[in-house]
Amino acid sequence: MAQLLSTSDAARIIGVGTTSVKRWADTGLLDCVRTAGGHRRFTRDALDRFVRLQSHDEPVATEVDRWLDTLSSEMSHELALVRARNRLGSWRHVVEELDPVLVEVGRRWAEGELSIAEEHILSERLARALARICESLPLAPNAPTCLLACVESECHTLGLSLAELCLREMGWATLWLGARTPIEAIAERVRVDTRIRLVGLSATEACFDPALLRRVAASVGAVCSERNVELILGGRGPWPDAPSYGDRLPGMNGFADLQKRLRGTRGRRAAL
Repeated sequence: MAQLLSTSDAARIIGVGTTSVKRWADTGLLDCVRTAGGHRRFTRDALDRFVRLQSHDEPVATEVDRWLDTLSSEMSHELALVRARNRLGSWRHVVEELDPVLVEVGRRWAEGELSIAEEHILSERLARALARICESLPLAPNAPTCLLACVESECHTLGLSLAELCLREMGWATLWLGARTPIEAIAERVRVDTRIRLVGLSATEACFDPALLRRVAASVGAVCSERNVELILGGRGPWPDAPSYGDRLPGMNGFADLQKRLRGTRGRRAAL
């Protein structure tokens, strides 16, 4: 009878984390047997066949899988981000790679593949590592400021954390209002703080209130227009398709164009 290998053994042989092996087994991609106690066991033939069947254009472990394995481990998550920066060449590219990781974490929680505790642990580990990286990036004394806030029904701030890293790489300071920020608080801060040159708002799919987002876009947009402040409506929430002021940024892949425009904006203001 063929020797049966544990999940840890299978992960080591394939070269991925145990989370990926469990998911492939549970979805039928990787053949396994169950012990009387419910544990997964694998044959070497099944592992070899699985690796052979993978397309050369689609690696056995996607970057999303690798990031989830990293965040599930006890390794230095800050170091993992630095290594990704060295591999990809910029923090913006790291953010673009992390964006689908956030989507996958949300999907797994919604479908019951992650518990609330597991989702919170993954999110908090990433948020803390991103914050430490941001704090380490130098800023000029006269750096322009971006206000970052979630709408008042939104408690997920990781999208803001990714945006903050891109902005800090560009030399922008950030003013963090965070989760569940009322419209009036955002508008008032823009009115009184002359350092703010950009407002970035976030709403995820968890925000089921298009009417609220229309009010936010209209109210904050009016103040930003009056103060000549850029406005970005970020996240995959049901924002207006064509806001009267500001731009939509549903995912981090659009940050490259935003970077170009903000660099131009900063240059014009420096010349005034």
